[in-house]
Amino acid sequence: MVLLPTQPQCSNVSSNYMASNRLAVILLIFILTSCGFGAGTLGGFDTITFPTSKQTLAAAIDSLFAIYPEYKIPDKWKKEDDWKERGFDFLDSRIFYFKSEPEEMYYVSFYGDANDLHQADTTKTGISIRAINNVANYNWTKESDISSSEERRINKRFQNEIISKLEQFTNTKAISER
Repeated sequence: MVLLPTQPQCSNVSSNYMASNRLAVILLIFILTSCGFGAGTLGGFDTITFPTSKQTLAAAIDSLFAIYPEYKIPDKWKKEDDWKERGFDFLDSRIFYFKSEPEEMYYVSFYGDANDLHQADTTKTGISIRAINNVANYNWTKESDISSSEERRINKRFQNEIISKLEQFTNTKAISER
């Protein structure tokens, strides 16, 4: 007489496999949402879009620093430019320094093409403040961690002191987008 098993042995393996798949999916969703997937981990203030190529805008920023060196980060604050160590070396970015009160720095990056040598759309280029450093507190702060009145003050200062000059250098009119 031959005895056949009444329950297939693979059912336990199958249920364990399904449970581990469910756990993996839940874990993946948690990781993606907690890392700010889509919006990036830095977020950003208003995007300022110039109707020109990235190369033209980068040259305008270089001209701004040459003509107005007071906007360059001073040696005493160079240690605060630690973005490569933080893992953001893939962003093509600049730091703008403001000596007048409140003394602060803005970490600004190009939008869309990071450090790509070839820009996909050469008819417009966006930049955005990604973080600010109020040098009295020695720390970088994201937009999501400041008040709306402080955000308005920062955007206004950036517009009046930096964007207006870049518009002159590029002979364009930038558009601020949220």
